[in-house]
Amino acid sequence: MRHLFLIFLLISFDAYSQDEQNFYIDELPERIQYVNNPNSNDTLCISEIERAKKNIENGRIVFTQTIGFLFGEIRYENELRKLCKQYGLVFDFDLISDVIYEGQTQGCYGDFMDKVIIEKYGIGFKEKLHEKADSLFLFRTQSEDILVKYWDSDERPRLPKEIERTGDYLTTIKVNNINVVKNKSEFGGWPFLDLGFIVEKDSTISDFYINNFVPQMEENEKYRDDLFKIAVRELKTSYSRWIPGTIKGIPVKTDNIVRIFFEKE
Repeated sequence: MRHLFLIFLLISFDAYSQDEQNFYIDELPERIQYVNNPNSNDTLCISEIERAKKNIENGRIVFTQTIGFLFGEIRYENELRKLCKQYGLVFDFDLISDVIYEGQTQGCYGDFMDKVIIEKYGIGFKEKLHEKADSLFLFRTQSEDILVKYWDSDERPRLPKEIERTGDYLTTIKVNNINVVKNKSEFGGWPFLDLGFIVEKDSTISDFYINNFVPQMEENEKYRDDLFKIAVRELKTSYSRWIPGTIKGIPVKTDNIVRIFFEKE
């Protein structure tokens, strides 16, 4: 049934009529209208528009994805690249800096490319291609049992009693047979370990690994492997069942990470 639903989504993308491809200038997003007539002193935007025009003259129409610090990555990038190629487009990221200059507009390269894509394929084309690529990604996770990073799931794995898991912290383990030392500085503390593991679609867990280890004190470095074994044992004993992550409500095999602190009893 799920496969039929996904197939329906893919078919429906190509089914929208030619009438839906018609558009009027006043229906265009404000950012697209701006690249038609940018401010004369907006040299950054004007230079990006010129760069876009040169690429287009060379037969390179780019389907851009805006990206910057901590935003813009997409889980279905591979699928989107393939779809773009089918439509004669080139997929690429449009980098936005976190440094802003007064009177200068970033993103005009992507906005001008969007303008050209709208003129060729109609308003809403990019959104529909994103939706189709995401559906293809979901289909692949099911048919090929693809491992999904927890940050790429719509809902990350959670414990049975949790309504939602919004952080990585899991528990603090008291150890009495290992002489871990606390860093007593203002920003110190007890050593901790970010433990990675797979949450299967049947709620079982496996394939444990250390994603990150912060000893806090040099003396704690030698306990890395011992603390890893303790953490795995604790997870298998007290947290052995997890509700798997989901995409569009469908469970996926998920690479999950939790943070475990250790302190001396």
